[in-house]
Order: sequence, then structure tokens, then C-alpha cells
Amino acid sequence: MRQMSQAKVDKQKEYKKNRKKILAKEKRKSRVLKWIGYLCLVCIIGGVGFSFYQKFNPAPEENTSAFYNLIATDSYGILQPSLSE
Repeated sequence: MRQMSQAKVDKQKEYKKNRKKILAKEKRKSRVLKWIGYLCLVCIIGGVGFSFYQKFNPAPEENTSAFYNLIATDSYGILQPSLSE
């Protein structure tokens, strides 16, 4: 049997005594790191997807001139529809 120094023995006893707390802390840390990783992954994928969406589906340009050209007013400012035959 190998002999351990007293410091190693004390450290091992301390670890065994607080094993549940230590393992719970490690699990909690692991879960937090996983969630942070998932969140970063979702943000990256969402950003790339949004970029592609904007690239392939540009916003339509508003053309209000067609609306104004279709309305005719008389000299009094009253709207009169003009029908072309």
C-alpha cells in the first residue's frame, strides 16, 4: 500500500465529506455553460438566417406617385374620377 502525505489524506477526506455539494456545483456549472452555448448558437443561426432573408427578399419600394396620378380634380378641388374609354 502506498503511503500518502497527511495533506493528501486530509484533502481526500474533505472531498468525500463535501462530495454532494461539489458534484451539484459542477452539474450546475455544466448546465449554465450548455445554456449559454445554446443561446449563442441560436443567435448566430438567427443572424445568418436573417441576413439571407434580407438578401433574397429585399423590401419593396413604395411607389406613391401612381396613386396621385390616378386622381383628377376639377378647378374647385373636387375629386372626379376620370375613366378612359
